Amino acid sequence: MTSETSGLERQFVAMGSPILLRITLERGAPRDEAERAADEVRKLLVEFGVEGWAWGSGALARFNAELAAGRRARVPELLRPLLARAWQIHHDSDGWFEPRIGTLVRLWGFDQAEREDLPPPDAAAVAAALQALREAPAYDGGDHYGAAPGIAWDIGAIGKGYIVDLALDWLEHRGFAHALINAGGNVAARGRNGERPWCIGIRDPRSAPLQPELLAALDSGDESVITHGDDQRFFEHAGTRYTHVLQPRSGAPAQGLRALTVVHRDGTLADAGGAALFAAGPAYWPELARRLGLEQVLVVDADGGVHATAALAPRLQAREALDSGTSAREAARQSGLHERTIWRMKADDKDQGSLF
Repeated sequence: MTSETSGLERQFVAMGSPILLRITLERGAPRDEAERAADEVRKLLVEFGVEGWAWGSGALARFNAELAAGRRARVPELLRPLLARAWQIHHDSDGWFEPRIGTLVRLWGFDQAEREDLPPPDAAAVAAALQALREAPAYDGGDHYGAAPGIAWDIGAIGKGYIVDLALDWLEHRGFAHALINAGGNVAARGRNGERPWCIGIRDPRSAPLQPELLAALDSGDESVITHGDDQRFFEHAGTRYTHVLQPRSGAPAQGLRALTVVHRDGTLADAGGAALFAAGPAYWPELARRLGLEQVLVVDADGGVHATAALAPRLQAREALDSGTSAREAARQSGLHERTIWRMKADDKDQGSLF
């Protein structure tokens, strides 16, 4: 910030996650209008968390209930553009992104904020869910889907990227072109932070939850920085860590990567595409990234090795440079990484989804 700018910050919970909203106000910008705009963004994200949660009482849950009853279901109008985009990315990714994976999500116990201490699901149940996916119809983008027995749509791997972009575009339309939203680690920015670009930190997936360390940071604006990792929601059984990101071909949690970050101007593609790359694993993610047009990717492999694509590597300020302190603190502050961990115990609103 400078003498020519000031800032507004809001913290709240939506979509089962802590949300950090920052708006940079240029000199003379009416703060009361910014306050009202921030209230509207909060309302948008909270309502989306209710309506877009696969397991609650909102629009998507009612849609899934119709499918579960064996009926052809009307696609919720407010979610229709998102479901159509989700299906397009499903097609473009050769099925590595699967928005109809809700039954498997529930089988693995990731439909709740806190998974019960249970072993992995029965193999026969997983096989039945996979068979239902193979037999389910495609989605043509219309106002109805199904019948599709055994199918539940789940937008947890695409919803945040989509709705955060909508929120930032709406803010810009209202005259607030410089803003950042961190939705539980999914960060998107517009414009600048005063005279400087936004500085976004990427967390080390094996750092302590209450003392997060940065793996890298980058200057950013008008793009999303979205990470999928095995540290975000997981359980351990018999010495194996099982992440909430499921591999749609095996029906099991993805293995082989600790974390994968995508940087892209399209938050919806960064979110869903990143989930697809993480599911594809170390052998296939580079080819799939090329197929999806995702040029800026950072990967932490199972052994902790860090790999960045040629397009992203020059933009990164690596951990060694960040250890000096000032840049690390600034990146963490702007990205909301410390707030994310402090709020973790508060992000358990039962009326909202926890799968985003």
